[in-house]
Amino acid sequence: MQNIYDLVVIGGGISSSTFIANILKKGFKGKIAVVEAGRGLGGRCSTRYSYRDKKLALNHGCPNFNVINSQANSCLDNFIKELLERNLIKSLENSFFEIDDNYKFSSEYNNIFYKGNVYTSSSNMSKLAENIIQLFNRRNQIDFYFENLIIKLNFKSDFWTIFSNKNKEIVGKFLVCSSNLLLHKRSLDILKVREIPLRKAIIKKNNLKIDEIIRLTNKQEYVKRINFLIFTKSNFNLEGVFNKKLIHFIFNQNAEKDIGFERIIFQKQFDNSLGIVIHTRNMELFINKYESEDRKILHEIISNKLNTFLIKSHITSKSLLIDDISRMNWRASQPLGEGIPERLQLCEEYKIGFCGDWFKSEGYGSVQGAILSGLKLSNKFINFY
Repeated sequence: MQNIYDLVVIGGGISSSTFIANILKKGFKGKIAVVEAGRGLGGRCSTRYSYRDKKLALNHGCPNFNVINSQANSCLDNFIKELLERNLIKSLENSFFEIDDNYKFSSEYNNIFYKGNVYTSSSNMSKLAENIIQLFNRRNQIDFYFENLIIKLNFKSDFWTIFSNKNKEIVGKFLVCSSNLLLHKRSLDILKVREIPLRKAIIKKNNLKIDEIIRLTNKQEYVKRINFLIFTKSNFNLEGVFNKKLIHFIFNQNAEKDIGFERIIFQKQFDNSLGIVIHTRNMELFINKYESEDRKILHEIISNKLNTFLIKSHITSKSLLIDDISRMNWRASQPLGEGIPERLQLCEEYKIGFCGDWFKSEGYGSVQGAILSGLKLSNKFINFY
């Protein structure tokens, strides 16, 4: 007989991890399935490991997160405090430098993702999602299904059935979507389906909330980022003030337009080598042009751009000796446009909830927004369940 879960959660990022931790903390005793398309937890806050040595790790999505909380949300404050007390996160200071039009450094930065209190994981960002989700899983209530991309939803007789690209079927009494892919028209291309999965599961005019959340979600667009992940040879240090375990170079708008990089983030590894993540946006045509000819040429161009910047800026006096370089394509790394109203987070009639940084709140489009939506949905879910 097929196992029926009390709760099925699609997505294993920070938002869903926060949601699950909070409902377990509040006493939810049901069986939970977490279904994630990636190889582990983390979502956009994930970690990539080197093929050469699994101890070499790069936080290649969100290497840090910030909390502004000007609205004094006590629930958010208490959650961050608990993560600090359990040593799951740590404060991050004096590690950010904004690059101006003349490639000069300033410790005064305008980037919204570095305002307020800035934190990073005490281990790595994938481990942070894992540690959050396991905070109160003392009864071993959670089953994980990794590398399963959901392509179809079905709601029948008060039960949800979800279908993955690996022919996996999972049945649950309640469904939570922490990604909005299954509500959005981009799913047609990504999942190779003819109709938006949630729209197919719940026909138009059957529920006003579902109609509205699908309509508003499809007004949102996304920043598509391409990241380059680099590991240097061992025992390589940056110089002077830059010789730290973690350091961010953030390019302002004009500097980014000139070099093509949004951010460069250095993460010192256990063997004193450097892990480097180069964040880019709006470079898809440039990258595709060179990669169609020879990927090695593209990697040489990226390496030369990086080394030229580092040497000219006196961050280092010699070129980096690169051991490995790879690429990560983010299909939708940050929502743009109006956030979804929080009143649409829970649809009681169809036993479905939604969370993620795509909801309207302080921190929209960021980890803070993801955490807040997870906390708010958990309270609504507990009151309903």
